[in-house]
Amino acid sequence: MEVLGIGSGTTEEFYSKELKGLSLGDKRLERRAFTIYRAQQSHYTTCVKRLFVEAKESRQAYDFF
Repeated sequence: MEVLGIGSGTTEEFYSKELKGLSLGDKRLERRAFTIYRAQQSHYTTCVKRLFVEAKESRQAYDFF
């Protein structure tokens, strides 16, 4: 089953297009931004702690912000 994002296409396609011009000066931060936005699309919550299963990922998101 294909998950649809905002607009047309998949969530992956949507975020790839939206974040295409993102330039944070570090590819790891750009990948982290993509991971966070993808998690926000699939888990409807405002709490970063609840976006990820692993505590390590939540901490990385907090560090990113």
